[in-house]
Amino acid sequence: MATATTMSGAAFDQLPYEEGRRWELVQGEMIAVSSATPEHQSIVIIFGASLRNYSRREPGVWALPDSEFALGEDDRVRPDVAILLNGRWASVDRKKTPIPLAPDIAVEVISPSERANDTMRKIRTYLGAGVQEVWQIVPEFQTILIYRGAKSITVLDIGDSLNTPLLPGWEISVREIFEG
Repeated sequence: MATATTMSGAAFDQLPYEEGRRWELVQGEMIAVSSATPEHQSIVIIFGASLRNYSRREPGVWALPDSEFALGEDDRVRPDVAILLNGRWASVDRKKTPIPLAPDIAVEVISPSERANDTMRKIRTYLGAGVQEVWQIVPEFQTILIYRGAKSITVLDIGDSLNTPLLPGWEISVREIFEG
């Protein structure tokens, strides 16, 4: 069994930048994040484009891909897409990282190499920090899991559409996400 590397968020923030290697810190444990596949990046781009079009109609919504957030003392996460609502983007210092607040929606594209316990800890960390919804996109099964609390999970399949009361009037088909 591998030994986990643990550290504080402050120590994590002082680590030197390493080209091509990404880490997250969840509950004080360092988690290596694998490089994104073309499928993964395609999904992120589809979300980004759809949300950008929405934000043109509905000012006050901002989507950030792959940005680091400090969710607590020992939590530094990089959702694939983070959605900020109601002018919270205005409070973000765009030249500093990590961003010291929780996004309203965190989107995570799950790769086959990710460990289930790591993804579940991240969901709990997101929700515990005030993220209102976590969307887990699972390309392997063409499924989306929507978490709105520890006991509120919605499962969407290829024939469904993704929408949320947090983004009134926004909707995207699950098929479009996976078949781009």
